[in-house]
Amino acid sequence: MKNRLDRMGSKLGWQLFPGRMIQRASPRPDPRLEEVYLSRGLILIHIPKNAGTSVEDAIYGYRVRHRTWEQVQALCPTAWETLPKAAIIRDPVDRFLSAFDYLKSGGRNESDRRFAARMIGSQSVDAFLERLVTDAALRELALEYFHLRRQADYVCSPEAVMVDHLIPFERMAEGLSAVAGVPPDALQHSNRTRGQRTRKEHLAHGSLDHIRGLYAPDIALYDRALAAWPANAPPRPAVAEPT
Repeated sequence: MKNRLDRMGSKLGWQLFPGRMIQRASPRPDPRLEEVYLSRGLILIHIPKNAGTSVEDAIYGYRVRHRTWEQVQALCPTAWETLPKAAIIRDPVDRFLSAFDYLKSGGRNESDRRFAARMIGSQSVDAFLERLVTDAALRELALEYFHLRRQADYVCSPEAVMVDHLIPFERMAEGLSAVAGVPPDALQHSNRTRGQRTRKEHLAHGSLDHIRGLYAPDIALYDRALAAWPANAPPRPAVAEPT
């Protein structure tokens, strides 16, 4: 049994033990992570499907990977206590559709492919959403997988937002310039979804409501980010890059 679970790409493992396989898809502890954060002077919480790979490249040139604030705090206690923290926050509907298309097109690795085969299969986005709403067991599993996990899970405790800067996806270049001194032209689109993209207007009646219900905490988080970086505000001055 252990050998089966140790094989991350095991088709049998994903068929019989999807919950355990989802847990094992989490990033492993990285002994260099705190050094990377301290050297750069900033903690980025990399929320999946929020252009985080591009941001990692621009800020660190290193993969900090998808970790919740609690995981970062546990792995990097000194950095967590001393450094500013930031995250990119995306419209929850756009993010869900991006994640769905990404997974259905094969994702990035065997874990993504097995998850998509087990949980999504040949379903349309509307059918998948209907199942998420009506099937509690599927919903619990799916919303634990990092691409579909709520953004609030990455940056919020039950009581508070645990990062200093929530930057709206649409103002990413300006936000990273102000918070981290990243030149706006340093961001490159990495980890792009292949194939046809699903748009909001493609959704069946009711599917938008399903997404908004499933990701209600993220809607509040996104609204908070937009309020902090209003679109009609003048650009903020860039800060010097930490040394």
